[in-house]
Amino acid sequence: MKQLLKRLFQVSQSDFRIPNGRNSILRIIALAAVTATGAGLIGFDNGRGDFKTRISASISPQFAFPWLTKEELLPLGGDVALDKTWWKSGNSFSRISSAWSNGLPDIKKEMSGEDGKDGRKGCHGCLGRDSIASAAALVGPAVVNISVSQGYRGMTLGKSIGSGTLIGSDGTILTCAHVVVDFQSTKKVSKGKVDVTLQDGRTFEGTVVNADLHSDIAVVKINSKTPLPSAKLGSSIKMRPGDWVVAMGCPLSLQNTVTAGIVSCVDRKSSDLGLGGIRREYLQTDCAINQGNSGGPLVNLDGEVVGVNIMKVFAADGLSFAVPIDAVSKIIEHFKKNGRVVRPWLGLKMLDLNDMIVAQLKERDISFPNVSKGVLVPMVTPGSPGDRAGFCPGDIVVEFNDIPVASITEIIDAMGDKVGKPLKVVVKRGNNKVVNLNVVPEEANPDS
Repeated sequence: MKQLLKRLFQVSQSDFRIPNGRNSILRIIALAAVTATGAGLIGFDNGRGDFKTRISASISPQFAFPWLTKEELLPLGGDVALDKTWWKSGNSFSRISSAWSNGLPDIKKEMSGEDGKDGRKGCHGCLGRDSIASAAALVGPAVVNISVSQGYRGMTLGKSIGSGTLIGSDGTILTCAHVVVDFQSTKKVSKGKVDVTLQDGRTFEGTVVNADLHSDIAVVKINSKTPLPSAKLGSSIKMRPGDWVVAMGCPLSLQNTVTAGIVSCVDRKSSDLGLGGIRREYLQTDCAINQGNSGGPLVNLDGEVVGVNIMKVFAADGLSFAVPIDAVSKIIEHFKKNGRVVRPWLGLKMLDLNDMIVAQLKERDISFPNVSKGVLVPMVTPGSPGDRAGFCPGDIVVEFNDIPVASITEIIDAMGDKVGKPLKVVVKRGNNKVVNLNVVPEEANPDS
C-alpha cells in the first residue's frame, strides 16, 4: 500500500514517518483514498506500531455527520491533523468506519463533555450520551420536595406538594409562590412553615421568607448544622429555541424525577396564554412536568439553573412553562432590598417596534415618524401617570431616563424600582415631532 501511495503522490517512504522528539515539526500529508464507497480517513504507521497522525480527507456521503460542524469534528482547531492517538486496526490504512467503530475517543469526549488530556473542557452545549445525566447529577442533590398542609378555619384538608432548589449553602430555597401560599387568604403565607425533604432523605421545617404572587416566585429558608448542597444559577438570556434542557422535581411526590426536552420558545408572553395582569414572559419547553414539579429547576446541559418550572397546559402534551432565571434573579434582589417586588406603573400599553411593523405603519400613515427602533404607545389609561405626563396614543418612546430604548424590557429595566421619582422621556410623534415628557411612576398593586 505504501508503494502505491508513493507512486501516486511521489513522496519518499521517510515522509510517512514522524521524527522523534516532542518539539519536532510534524510532516503531515493529506491523502484522499478513493474506494468503491468514496474518500475516507487514513492513518500512517510511524514504524513503532502506534499512530500519532490523523489525516483528514473528504468523507463519503454514507459516513457524513451533518449535525457536527468542522470545529466540533476538530475540537482543537486546524484543518488537517490533531496530535492525538488515533486508532489501531492492524493495517496502516483504515476506513473511517473502522475509526468510528473503535471509538473516535476525542470526538466522543468532546460531545459527552469529558475533559481531554490537555485539560480542555468538553464541547459547550453539545449533546453526548452522558450530557443529560451529568447535568442532572450536578443539580440533583440541591432539588428538594416541599409539602404544605392546607386547611380551612383550623381544619386540615390536605397537603400542597411542590419542588424547590437550594441556591445557597445557607439553606435558601427557590420555589413557586402557589406551592407555599394559602390562596384562601392570598395576602398571607400558610402559617409561614413548610416541610422540606432533601434528595438524601433529610427533612427540615422551612420558613417562607418572601412570596410574590404576580411572578409566582417564593423563597423558603431552612437551617442545618451540616453542609447543604446548592445549585448554580445560569443565564436564561443565552437560551435559544432548540436548546436542550432538563426539568427536575418531585411530580406526584415522586422524588428525584428527571425529564428532558428542548426549549420551544424563549419569550412566551403571558397574554399569549390568556393570563391577564402584569406582563410576564416565560420559557416554553416540551419537558414532561406534572403536579408537584412546580418550583423545580429547569437546567441547561452545563448543569446551571435557567428557569423555575411553573405550569403546563393540561389540554395538550409538550407545553410546559418556566420563569426565566434572569427575571427570578431580579425578583430575589427586590426581596433583599425591599422585602417585596416593587413594580412601577405608568398606565401605558406598549408595543415593541421592528422594521416590518414600522414599514406597515408608514404605509398606513405617511406622517408616521422616521424611526428604526423604539416602543409604540397605542393606548394611554385615563388618569394614569402616563396620562398626567402628557403621553398620547401613537407616541413612540425613543429615550427613557436618558437611556435609548428599543424594547419594553429596556423601559422596565430603566425604571427599576423607581416609584414617585420623575423620569425623563423622549417621544417622537407624527411628522417627526420630538417631545420631552416627565413621568412619575406609581407602584402597581402595593397591597398584593
